[in-house]
Amino acid sequence: MKALTMKNYQNFMIFFTFFLFWFSIQFGDVVQDSIAYVLVVSIGIFHGANDLLILSTEEINKKDKRNNILIYLGIILLCMLLYFLMPFVSMLLFIFLSSYHFGEEHLEEKIKVNSFFNTFYFLTYGLLIFSMLFYESIVDVDKIMLELTQSTFTKFQIKMSLISSLVVLSLMSLYLILIKKQDILFFGRELFYLGLLFLVFKTSSLIMSFAIYFILWHSIPSIIHQVEYISGDFNKKNVLFYLKKGLLNWGISILGLGIVYLFFLEINVFASIVFMILFAVTAPHAWVMFKMKK
Repeated sequence: MKALTMKNYQNFMIFFTFFLFWFSIQFGDVVQDSIAYVLVVSIGIFHGANDLLILSTEEINKKDKRNNILIYLGIILLCMLLYFLMPFVSMLLFIFLSSYHFGEEHLEEKIKVNSFFNTFYFLTYGLLIFSMLFYESIVDVDKIMLELTQSTFTKFQIKMSLISSLVVLSLMSLYLILIKKQDILFFGRELFYLGLLFLVFKTSSLIMSFAIYFILWHSIPSIIHQVEYISGDFNKKNVLFYLKKGLLNWGISILGLGIVYLFFLEINVFASIVFMILFAVTAPHAWVMFKMKK
């Protein structure tokens, strides 16, 4: 049942990615970004709204539950402190953590060699996604990075990241095909997916491109896995339970987004505020997902 659910969703994911690819060609950046913001603020943020419920699902004593909550909140505070002290370093950390998290969610059921190999493969895959995204939207990336950190990446740095991550991922995939005898069709599909995403990133705005991957390729599959972990199966009743439990935390996150926006009125690009919020919640969420999957 779980495999069937993911297969059905993957078919929907590919169809909707093609649809948004067409949509991006038809409409300008303002329309694209408006839809992208709605997707990120709703589904994107909500996919991390049940982190504390996931932590409490484990059969541990009250002391461990309290420690988990303290660690979770501590990671958020540490990320906020790091951003105010070293904004550029914090953004690099956000990119690396997100890269690993994206790769883990997308590939962890297929790539199973050892802990070190898996971690490096997931990280490299995610860095390739970010490199493709940044390479096709360098001007918008500059605006956001300069607002958030007063520093940015050069086009040469992004190009080198794109090439190196592509080469390393290709070599590791060849190892899996030739040495570990993994299914070559799987890697053929992944190559097609990367080509499709590159075309999407090339035709869409930065925010829409990020939203397409973040929502369709990451957040919704993660929600499916979370529902299955919390309730044992993915069905209407369990989805409604998941939504009900996460509604309060999601509302608090949106309130926090509004407060940050009011306190940082000098930031002109709303995307910068969104990425600030995502940075604050990515590290603790990635830690929870790591514990859930292990």
